[in-house]
Amino acid sequence: MIGLVSALLGTAALAIPPEPPVVTVGVPNADAATQQLVSWMPGPVHCDDGVEVPVVEGRRPYNSLWGGRGTQPSAMVFEFAIDPTGRPLSITRTSPAFLAEGTAGPALASSRFAAGAARMGCSITYQPVMRSVDKAEPVELASYIMTNQTPRLPKEAYDRLHSGDECRQGTQTLMQAFPNFERIPATPGVRDWVMIGFDVAASGETVNVHHLYGTGNDALAEASEEAVANSRFTEGPLRRNCSYPYWRNAAVLPAPPAPPRAPGWTDPCAALEWDRAPQLTFPAAYLARSIEGWADIVYDVATWGEIGNVRVLRAEPTDDFGEAAKRMIERSSAQKNAGFTNCETRVRYRMQGSGTPEQASADS
Repeated sequence: MIGLVSALLGTAALAIPPEPPVVTVGVPNADAATQQLVSWMPGPVHCDDGVEVPVVEGRRPYNSLWGGRGTQPSAMVFEFAIDPTGRPLSITRTSPAFLAEGTAGPALASSRFAAGAARMGCSITYQPVMRSVDKAEPVELASYIMTNQTPRLPKEAYDRLHSGDECRQGTQTLMQAFPNFERIPATPGVRDWVMIGFDVAASGETVNVHHLYGTGNDALAEASEEAVANSRFTEGPLRRNCSYPYWRNAAVLPAPPAPPRAPGWTDPCAALEWDRAPQLTFPAAYLARSIEGWADIVYDVATWGEIGNVRVLRAEPTDDFGEAAKRMIERSSAQKNAGFTNCETRVRYRMQGSGTPEQASADS
């Protein structure tokens, strides 16, 4: 019997800055008139007491690209609880899956609300705000790019983002400086980024360096401005409205504590041996934000080894971890046996160190 499954996945401590801005060609034959950038705007949070809960740190789902003619995506609704520290727990999506379903759960999980008494029966709705890509606000276009969303924006979006940028043609980087990312505090569960604006003097030195927009990490913004000020480009005429982005990967957001086993609990499936062992895959949207989680799964095992009747007992901080763990168990199989019922496994999704993901470990 597998009593505990853990994923130990790497999280990069340093950001890898992108190449200098270049002219970017969008999706071939993309029709900008039908390409809509979707920004997901959170509504108020109300719980069982009916009082609106103050938001301390509200995170939005990542922007989406929508190509439906004459239609728009539906709002996304979530139910959850809030612990005394203001952390949302037991997050469950109650609306049909649609655009950005992968990033909305992590956004809510990394948000924070006013501390106080624990609250139950809370809900929030994310409403879609639509803009054609050639008219969308540059900060929203930048957010789509800096959070690695797909598909790639069409060329009209890049033209909008870099409107008036005189560095796009012919200007080359001679020396690109970078912030010391190790000294910049990372935000748990949030990939911080910043876009720095500047001009390039005839000598190739940067002038008029300033912050354009970003996620609000002041240390990252200050260090990025300094890096751009120390960068050098090719000589030529004065070039205005240039820009360059930097980012800092999210710090690990630890999973909420899992409840201890009940006193006297024993493993009813201790003798179970796997034929095809569970292969744990970290949910991609949570891996991108370095958000940890766990799930308790119950299942039965037939005498011929088939796994069935798989169900989720509990999962934190969102039900996405429960669904991922359920799929993992369903895809496994056991060796021939006497048959087991109500096998219980706790699956942990954890980040550790940096580099490539390590294999999942199993403790009996």
